[in-house]
Amino acid sequence: MRNKSCPQCNEVGSEVDHIAVDSIVKAEVNDDGYLVCLNEDCKVVYFNELNSYDISDLTVQVYFKSASDEECPICYCSDLTRKEIKEAVAKGYETIGQIREYTGKKSTGNCKTKNPLGKCCHKIFQNEINKYKNSKKSK
Repeated sequence: MRNKSCPQCNEVGSEVDHIAVDSIVKAEVNDDGYLVCLNEDCKVVYFNELNSYDISDLTVQVYFKSASDEECPICYCSDLTRKEIKEAVAKGYETIGQIREYTGKKSTGNCKTKNPLGKCCHKIFQNEINKYKNSKKSK
């Protein structure tokens, strides 16, 4: 793949496994070499030299395109949302394990096919916890 920039916003994309793209795009995806555009203001999610898919072409909401949507999943394996993380942190739960226990939403390990980035949500999950912990402290 020569051009690694998003066709809409020109931001450099990050590599993503074909299995994630194929699992999340509504249409059949026959080619590979896809990149993901992480620019929240851009509607394109996946692209390569031949095709691009935007938010409306996907079967799920994408957390990095929906930063203010509390109903958007953070853990796609268990459908654990920002809102649930925020509520758990407000009640004093501060670790991923505690929040999973509180919500009853355990990881199923299907990250490659359910997460739009095709990888584990652990880092993003922890970032969400930290965001809500910090906003709780500033009140």
